[in-house]
Amino acid sequence: MQESPRRRVVTPVTWLAAPDWLTLQQAAELTGHSLDNIQEIVRTGGVELRKDGDRVLIEKRSLYDFQETLMELSHWDE
Repeated sequence: MQESPRRRVVTPVTWLAAPDWLTLQQAAELTGHSLDNIQEIVRTGGVELRKDGDRVLIEKRSLYDFQETLMELSHWDE
């Protein structure tokens, strides 16, 4: 049997302690999304970005807002 990866517990404090601009990997860890999902969010323009050399950085606030919108949509018909 394959062992499942350890899930990181994300709290409001985790969000507060995160930098204002996140790498794609940091964004994936913070949200629990896969790296592929984060890359798709970036491709579709769901978050604010900036370039730092070859790296793409995601603005933490826009990522948080994106997450909040996903939560609202998931409870749309309740």
